[in-house]
Amino acid sequence: MRGKPAFWLRLKRRLTGTDEDKTSSIILRMAMVIAFLVVGFGWVLGQSSIYQVTQGAILSHRGEKRARRSHVMTGRRGQILDRTGSGVLALTVPSPKVEFTGAPYYVDRAELGFSLAEALGLDADRVINRIMAEERYALIKRNVSDEEVATIRKLGLRGVTIGYENRRFYPMEEVLGAELGFVQDKKGNRGLEAQYDRALQGGTKRVKVLRDAHRRGLFEGGADQPWALNGNDLVLTIDSRIQIGLESELSRRVETERAVGGMAVVLDPHTFEVLAMASVPSMDPNRHGDVCAEFETKDAGADIGFNPCRNKVITYPFEPGSVAKIFTAAAAFDSGKLGPSTMVDGQGGRCRIGKHWVHDLERLDRVPIRDAIKFSSNCAMAEVGERTGMKQFVRTLRRFGFGRPTGIDLPNETAGEFKPQKAWAQTWLKTAAYGYGFRASLLQLAVGAATIANDGVRLKPRIARETRSPDGRVVERFDAGKPIRVVSRAAARKVLRTMISVVMDEDGTGVKARPIGYTAAGKTGTARMAWLASHGRGNAYMTSFVGFAPAREPRIVVAVAIIDPREDRFGGSAAGPVFAAVVTRTLETMGVAHDRSIEPESDRLADGF
Repeated sequence: MRGKPAFWLRLKRRLTGTDEDKTSSIILRMAMVIAFLVVGFGWVLGQSSIYQVTQGAILSHRGEKRARRSHVMTGRRGQILDRTGSGVLALTVPSPKVEFTGAPYYVDRAELGFSLAEALGLDADRVINRIMAEERYALIKRNVSDEEVATIRKLGLRGVTIGYENRRFYPMEEVLGAELGFVQDKKGNRGLEAQYDRALQGGTKRVKVLRDAHRRGLFEGGADQPWALNGNDLVLTIDSRIQIGLESELSRRVETERAVGGMAVVLDPHTFEVLAMASVPSMDPNRHGDVCAEFETKDAGADIGFNPCRNKVITYPFEPGSVAKIFTAAAAFDSGKLGPSTMVDGQGGRCRIGKHWVHDLERLDRVPIRDAIKFSSNCAMAEVGERTGMKQFVRTLRRFGFGRPTGIDLPNETAGEFKPQKAWAQTWLKTAAYGYGFRASLLQLAVGAATIANDGVRLKPRIARETRSPDGRVVERFDAGKPIRVVSRAAARKVLRTMISVVMDEDGTGVKARPIGYTAAGKTGTARMAWLASHGRGNAYMTSFVGFAPAREPRIVVAVAIIDPREDRFGGSAAGPVFAAVVTRTLETMGVAHDRSIEPESDRLADGF
């Protein structure tokens, strides 16, 4: 004990109860440790008491927030169905996705990223960089296949999970693609998806979720509450069988003609419902991102018909050419000044209009108007327009709907162009009488033909029939609106008779449009497309055919246009065969009896009308 003060030794003996220096030191250290622990525990208890008394409510709220979260529930987007209500054209399905949700510190993220990339067919560097940059969450890949899901689950990678999200799916792929449109960022961005976005969209609801220690969630209050979040279903007027037949025939013809593209539409002439509508080239909405991005970066005005994302039936205006002659005849007959037997001068198939010479394929002299339409004489129809008069002509064509949208329930419909040129009024009147000097969409021409087939009464075309709630209840039913009398029934019937001769007479320009087993009425159209020359398509033409069948009691109206065909340069031979095939297939699908036993000749067409 040498060197230590007597006071310290006496104190040490009293505290430890022993004289042995080594033992007393050990006991003293243990006592100090115990005293420290007692003091520390007392401090913790004291602080807890203070927090419980002064901050208990705050701490309780923090704990509750950790256990309770809110979650936004979104309903399923409604389906799009064909007119039967059973043919599904668009629906929402759960789609798997691979997600990185964070990994323990001991997991090698580079190795994890490499394994993921190899399993999913992705670039390894991009996946690794993505995982390295994100601490808690990174989306690796959407729309993974069943095989990829099975591979990921088999690998059992730490921090990698399979999640699910809603994805819009179009079972018929390219069929009705441009008309349906697509969904992007949970909203309809094209076609029917955009037009009826509000009705189709599912509702949202914020709900509370309780989480356990393993962060597993449970809806507070139960999951059996009647939330009714799913969107309404949209039922179309489209008949899937007719649609498939129309697209098949149109695509085949565009390929045969080596054409830029084509468009066609089938209407019910009594309700103006769209039974089928097609554009070629066509788009698969399931792959819209890759397909449409290329065309959206280009100037929309430069599209000459190649764009598969464009519904050409309603957005592609063109000079109708000789199809317009039936509307000129309607104006003339409705005026009371002229009739089908009124003689007009074809001038031998060559006439001067304004500063230009016009040449007809048929060298007609003086012929009745019915023959001017049957043989498609521009010179003769120019005289018809002049004798009808500017006021009557313009008023009638405007009542047919030229120069304004038809009002169909699809976005981006063109109004076309119908503005009489006052500076050269008479010249414009003559050229417009045979289809130049104004532009119209194919739907406008189809609506005009349907008006004639409907005894001169026009309705608003529609492609949607009704919306239904998820439980099948009809929410809203759409109609064609107020009928508009365009021309008299007598005038419409006179035009119809001239259109029958175009198809059913052996020397008519539309003989190649004659259906098998059915009579039909129609009109050919061929118009130059001079503006296509600047896009490397010199001497380009728009060829078309518009008509209806059966001839005496029309059940369908079919309008077809082939953009710049390279094999056949006239409407009757380029577009006519599509009309014939579509009419035959459609009427047989509808169960309409054959009527080819009629086979009337020109002078017998008045019977029964």
